[in-house]
Amino acid sequence: MSDSVWIEELERVGALLRGHFQLTTGRHSATFFLLARLTERPWVLARWAQELARQVTAVGPVSTVVGPAMGGVIPAYAVAQEMRGVRALFAEKEDGGMVFRRGFALEPGEPVAVVEDVVTTGSSVGQVMQAVEASGAVVRVVAALVNRTGGDSLGTVPLLSVVHLQAPSWPADACPLCAGDLPLVRPKAARRETAGPR
Repeated sequence: MSDSVWIEELERVGALLRGHFQLTTGRHSATFFLLARLTERPWVLARWAQELARQVTAVGPVSTVVGPAMGGVIPAYAVAQEMRGVRALFAEKEDGGMVFRRGFALEPGEPVAVVEDVVTTGSSVGQVMQAVEASGAVVRVVAALVNRTGGDSLGTVPLLSVVHLQAPSWPADACPLCAGDLPLVRPKAARRETAGPR
């Protein structure tokens, strides 16, 4: 499918918002990806996971998929499920970084794919990569449902995605949208009162 078809699906399920938003990084943007609205629909997410699994497999074999909590947990699981025989783990925040808990462990030299819902600056993914490398395992590829970085790699590691959309963001003190009358919204903090589209 073309990018436009994937983007239309994001808009249909309420996972792509347009306006004036504060991202989880603190930056401001006219575009916000609320990918939980996609991952709450497993029958829709399955197509996205199949596409990411296809791309990851083309890079080379991996034995484990790792996602950052919270946003990467469901996509990592869904991608691993499509790859058959591949484990799905997640890393959690601790002391400004990411660590493995719950008995999760990686073997030295183990090939790993890091999977995230949306990559904006790459900071969360970078922390997961550090946790993977600290265990002695090797990050072969990073894959995201949505890549809004404008690039196709993180350092020397390929960055794959279903949708690659350049969506500018700005530091809060340099946001051109703040000069207008458009209110600033923090979508992940908002409570939803209705079930929304199916």
